[in-house]
Amino acid sequence: MVRTNAIAFIGIIAACLSTVPTATADTYWVIVRGKVTMEDGTPPPFTVAIERVCSDLVGDAPGPITNKKGEWVWRLEFDPFRPRLCVLRASHPGFISTTTEESNLNLNSRATQVTVPPLVLIASVADPYSIRVASGDIPHRVKGPFDKALKALDAHNLDEAISDLKEVVEALPKFAEGWHSLGVTYDANQKPAEARDAYSHAIEADPKQLPSYVTLTRLCLKASDWSCALKTAEDEIRMDSKHAFPEVYLHRAVAQYELKDLAAAEQSAQEAIRLDPKHKKPRTEYVLGRILEAKGDVNGAREHMMKYLELDATTKDAEAIEAHLLNLGKPAGTAPEPALELF
Repeated sequence: MVRTNAIAFIGIIAACLSTVPTATADTYWVIVRGKVTMEDGTPPPFTVAIERVCSDLVGDAPGPITNKKGEWVWRLEFDPFRPRLCVLRASHPGFISTTTEESNLNLNSRATQVTVPPLVLIASVADPYSIRVASGDIPHRVKGPFDKALKALDAHNLDEAISDLKEVVEALPKFAEGWHSLGVTYDANQKPAEARDAYSHAIEADPKQLPSYVTLTRLCLKASDWSCALKTAEDEIRMDSKHAFPEVYLHRAVAQYELKDLAAAEQSAQEAIRLDPKHKKPRTEYVLGRILEAKGDVNGAREHMMKYLELDATTKDAEAIEAHLLNLGKPAGTAPEPALELF
């Protein structure tokens, strides 16, 4: 579960949050130049914001916007002896960025102009468990309890968050994001029946509430309710013309496999792979292997299962998959088959 409107910075060493008083700043101004590129080195086809993010949060600051070539210039006040850690990064919805540590810019040279390495934008995988509600999009009528729920989530108090979110949806039953947030919180609190009901209400309130289809499909799969998983996945696919959640094709393939519709399952798995050129969901290769195995294509099954192990060598069921590979084409043994998906 992700709170995207909470201020977070991953990977900063805790020691950087030291309360040691800062000495009189020995600061100077530096003109920092850089550019933003896509993974292939080309400029982004849109403008991108540059920002500074610091371990003490105090130094966080918005920066300039890139030009059409992806270039940017920022005049920054620089203090090489401040104990906090700051990085520069690019920001654009749907993408994550590489970073450059501000402390590494010019500790020794005191240069007044610096060019930093390119910041690279990488497409992120949409997280259906994110609670993505901008403050201005929260209806005034329920803003109080919704904000309380978010604070409770920050404090990992799931029961309190559930109580607040129930107040939200009772007051505003058509608030789809409220229902989805409630479903996510029930999910995190290991209450699948309640989560399933909340996700269903979110979809009823807004048929375009795509994340709720994905989270509901996952719950159906976990419950071995294959018909529910198939219907919900297909509903999401019809609504998701931009493929914001391509993983749903993998979920549909699993449901079709379990329902013995192997031809359709193979098509779904192939589409999931086509929509995932960066292999962000490599498990699809294993699922396709199992589908081909069920169709009697032992060589194809082996090829895709082995490819999965190459793409995700640290998967927790690697030994079970390797054992399964050794028995391909042989009569079924007594050992349980690895799960198609890991949740």
